[in-house]
Amino acid sequence: MVAAKTHTSDRPDASRELMTKQIVITPKASLDIDEYFAYIAQENPETALLFFDSVRETFAQLARTPGMGSRYPLDNLSLQGLRKWAVKGFKKYLIFYFEGDETIEVVGFSMLGKI
Repeated sequence: MVAAKTHTSDRPDASRELMTKQIVITPKASLDIDEYFAYIAQENPETALLFFDSVRETFAQLARTPGMGSRYPLDNLSLQGLRKWAVKGFKKYLIFYFEGDETIEVVGFSMLGKI
């Protein structure tokens, strides 16, 4: 889990507050990450490690820049607001998440073509 921090710039004229949201990874999303890591590692263990690092970098980016990606259109009312964003450097792997006031809740991953 990535810790949340809120801070303002040291500059006295800074009017914008920078906020990093906490990343919450559901058990389903954690399992998805593990499965894709294992899938990639079958062919190339080094690429699998790069994938894992890229997932972490993408989570950090989401924490700093919430609202990235597009809303995923669904008819299910309980899933309204679901967003998707590609893993940095692995564009066919999508992260699905909800943005809360203080958190980014990662609920799953999917590989394009398997959605």
